[in-house]
Amino acid sequence: MTAPGHILIVDDDAPFVRIYREIFENEGLIVIVAHSSTEAIRTLETRGPQLDVVLLDQKLQGPGGPDSGLDLIEQVVRFAPFAKAIVVTGYATPNAIERAFELGVYDYLVKNGAFEALLRAKVRNAVEVTSAQRQIALKEAEVVAELRATWMQVRSERDRNRKGKLLEELVKLLFRATPGFGRVTTRLDNGTEEIDVKVDNRSDDPTWKNEGAYLLGECKNWSSKCGANEVRSFRGKLTTKYSRVRTGFLFAPGGFTKEAREELRSHKEGQILIVLVDADDLERWITADDRLVILRELHERAVFDLKR
Repeated sequence: MTAPGHILIVDDDAPFVRIYREIFENEGLIVIVAHSSTEAIRTLETRGPQLDVVLLDQKLQGPGGPDSGLDLIEQVVRFAPFAKAIVVTGYATPNAIERAFELGVYDYLVKNGAFEALLRAKVRNAVEVTSAQRQIALKEAEVVAELRATWMQVRSERDRNRKGKLLEELVKLLFRATPGFGRVTTRLDNGTEEIDVKVDNRSDDPTWKNEGAYLLGECKNWSSKCGANEVRSFRGKLTTKYSRVRTGFLFAPGGFTKEAREELRSHKEGQILIVLVDADDLERWITADDRLVILRELHERAVFDLKR
């Protein structure tokens, strides 16, 4: 199993392929391209289990051609068990829409209006769904293996966008593998700000029961240390949520500066708690037999300003 973030684009229109590639690589996704039905089937046969989204152009042979993209939906269902097929077209018809959903398409999008924003949102949602489905299918030993594999990718990846996406994916996996925090969303965008990680707090554990309806996470997968400015920025996000969010986790495998820790200490009288999580903390959380214990320890360390 691979970390979610693989999208297959099936389109014969080179300019649109370039647009798609730019959009999704900026989102941190791995982009695979097929320019024809034959290429698409070959890719599905060889890489289907890796795929999270398959973007299908309805007309692969030009505007006057058949709806050959729709013919691939059954192949997606057959060879890519987790992938969500999304049809994109500039030539929507009632019959084509009805046929697409009968064949099992996840979504259908027309190339007009706010197309790019809608496409980005729909693909994000589809990746969230496939990620959850993958984790449900895992046994505990497989969860640990997946966490370790993703952690290795977090540390070794060089692409800036992919580095951030992988850290978000690791954090999502960790919370989902911790009792009481199974519902996790990444890259929540309200038009004003983007939240890296939102965790629904459904824990009955006394430590977390009164910590607010949601926990937020901010991910900084940098080679350098995270500083005071990042702490202040994250606190700003936590303080503008109608008092429904009181606790946030700032994840920085590269560590934190002395100034970042001093910034935290200067606001100890407030209701907002920021938990700093570095590479050593992530390692302990990943390998722990009881991940809730590690989460409690991180909380206690933040509340009482304890050293390791």
